[in-house]
Amino acid sequence: MSHPLDPPAIHRSEILERQERVRAATAAAGFDALLAIGRSFYDRPGDVAWLANHQPPFPTTVFSDENRGMGHAFFLLPVSGPSTLVTDPRRWRSDLIVADDARAASDIAAAIIDVIRGAGLDRGRIAFAGFDLLPAPMDRQLRSELPGAEIVPDDRLVANLRAVKSPAEQTLMRRAAACADSAITAAVETIRRGSATERDVCAEAISAAMRDGADFVRYFRVHSGPWSASGSRWPQAMDRRIEPGELVVVDAIGAFQGYQFDVNRTIAASELPQRDRDLCETVLEATAAAVRAAKPGDPVSAIANAAREVVATGPFLDGLGEMMGHGIGIETVELPYITTREERLLEPGMCFCIEPGLFFPGWIGAAIEQEVIIQPNGTPEIITDTPMRIW
Repeated sequence: MSHPLDPPAIHRSEILERQERVRAATAAAGFDALLAIGRSFYDRPGDVAWLANHQPPFPTTVFSDENRGMGHAFFLLPVSGPSTLVTDPRRWRSDLIVADDARAASDIAAAIIDVIRGAGLDRGRIAFAGFDLLPAPMDRQLRSELPGAEIVPDDRLVANLRAVKSPAEQTLMRRAAACADSAITAAVETIRRGSATERDVCAEAISAAMRDGADFVRYFRVHSGPWSASGSRWPQAMDRRIEPGELVVVDAIGAFQGYQFDVNRTIAASELPQRDRDLCETVLEATAAAVRAAKPGDPVSAIANAAREVVATGPFLDGLGEMMGHGIGIETVELPYITTREERLLEPGMCFCIEPGLFFPGWIGAAIEQEVIIQPNGTPEIITDTPMRIW
């Protein structure tokens, strides 16, 4: 359960400071305003959560004539002028949101169109953050009813600022990672007791994370035996009983005070065959090398290349994917992705999940994911307490 010494949520003053930085970046890019869209709290709250401290509380739902946009929210931030949050009818936490005005509507696109007109921006140039979240009916509605506005998708404008976490955000990231550690520790204990099903392990892990203070657990994947070769599989856990000598890949994803955790581990139910052990040791070495390569001033690609160099010396290179991790913060997966082609430079305060897994369909798979914070001195801070070798 949460502890009296747990870090507080992000203070209102920090969110207001974010808004001012975004106003400045918006103006510098030649826009009159920024319009952000966010989706349900366990999915993609994104820029709306970061800028307005609103986590849409309801799932996204089917559109009807009366209800259009449940599970979404808009936030309009003019370069000059008041900010406005528009939510679905489930409304908002008035004690948490940071906006000059807030409105709820069953047709939230119509409501934000009214706000844009009222702000005199119907002929303005508006940067749109989170465009990949915009439902097609809303896109058509915005463009048909605001023909004089220039609405330009620009997901990097806010994402570039979100990538570097403040000290308060870093503190919450550390606490979130502790929830993942509680979940995985419970999973290991359940597996090692024997006779457990994937579902048993999942239930114990989710319960442990929630007792440790997690806001929610988005899922806790448990993939055992031959299913360990599936990087992701639906459902998150099955009634399959875990047998001695099998590998189990688990993945804990959820949040604490809105900040995400995403940690996976590979667990052995008992002693492993040598080839399976060799694969696990290769993953461990690749992850460790990738973490060591996470140095400020170097490109993100250096992380992926370090992992690839380790794997390339053995027989498992065909099992290595191109994406070997991602940024993390108020969403589980944030920019930048860790690939051999990503040339954005690492900066102190960036948070990453580093996970160069190896997966061989028909045999097994293994993954070890470390959460790190890039540090000025060149040695990243590992915020994942869970042991790497659990076999």
